[in-house]
Amino acid sequence: MLFGLIVYVMEEYLRQGQIFQKRLSISPLPRKEARYLFFRMAGPIMQAKFHRFCDLTKVPTTFIHGNPHIDNYVKTVRGSAMIDFDRSRMGPYAWDIIRFLSSLALRKEDNDGFLDRKIIEHFIDSYFAHFLHPDIPHKQLKMLKDVKAQKWQLTTKEYIKSNKRWAKKMHDFRIDSRSSQVNELLIKFLQSRNETDLLNEFYIDEVALTPGSLGKHHYIYSLMPKDHDSHNDAILLDIKEVYIEKNTRFFYSPYEHHGLRMIEASKIFANGMEERLGHCTFHNKQYWGRQIPSFAVKVKKFLDKAELCDFASSVGSELGKGHRKGLKDPKNAELIEKDFQANFDRYYKIAKLFTFEISLAFEAMRRKNQLYQDYKGW
Repeated sequence: MLFGLIVYVMEEYLRQGQIFQKRLSISPLPRKEARYLFFRMAGPIMQAKFHRFCDLTKVPTTFIHGNPHIDNYVKTVRGSAMIDFDRSRMGPYAWDIIRFLSSLALRKEDNDGFLDRKIIEHFIDSYFAHFLHPDIPHKQLKMLKDVKAQKWQLTTKEYIKSNKRWAKKMHDFRIDSRSSQVNELLIKFLQSRNETDLLNEFYIDEVALTPGSLGKHHYIYSLMPKDHDSHNDAILLDIKEVYIEKNTRFFYSPYEHHGLRMIEASKIFANGMEERLGHCTFHNKQYWGRQIPSFAVKVKKFLDKAELCDFASSVGSELGKGHRKGLKDPKNAELIEKDFQANFDRYYKIAKLFTFEISLAFEAMRRKNQLYQDYKGW
């Protein structure tokens, strides 16, 4: 019976197996961290399965974040919020809730059940308060409040010298900064921002073409002030090819250009958090770009109960506020309000079911891989 259940659950998640194992072979992870990576990669499958557990014709639609999980939460000098809007679009508001609750459960410090009522109450109270009053700023994550920038994060020039994170990627994947393609892409991006005069004050120092998630590439530009005596800091830009999902009956983009979709999502969910946003089309591909902050910190640890409550409050406030602001017709706010009150327990149970499926599929895949390794050693 259990084997049959594992096979049934695995059937839909197995298509991620080869990509997942390839990621792990590049940088092996402990078991819990590997399971969370599997959850991250299984997002599209979870979304495709959502309609089986819930009649989506009855769930109100708004502009959703699309992929709110803990690794997408960041603090910069501009505040802290859930960002990374690659999967933002119009969709059933409950999807964001289910994806986030599952994320919380898989980042628990202990393995004792799903999420207890206290954590859920923090989410409910925060979501509902900010949905009703969307002009109130969303709650900042307390556990990141006292994190300060290190010396190498104080300026972009110091950041580039540090050879860490994005700076390391840029140095490792450097390409010719004088190529016409590199220059044309940057100009098109700056045109979308009415900022082409920036190149009167800055020059392209380095450019890299780095591999990104989902097979998309990032162009990283380091712009340095032409006047070496000026007080202008360097500028580090990330311009990447956007991810384009097919529109479905329940999940669809309200914009033809997916860079615009991501910019709008940023304004709705994390207004002011991302700097120098722009978009362009180049060689029939759509791009989105931003300025990379010199100071950015994420939560990498597994969380205790107090920290889970902190996350539930912060992201609950951001999603509640964003779902209200993302409505096509503000008059439909009452639909979400009523549905949230009537059906939240159902969404909680669906999140619990997805978490169980992810854990089951991950363990089956892990054991299958171990058997294969053992077989190779015979």
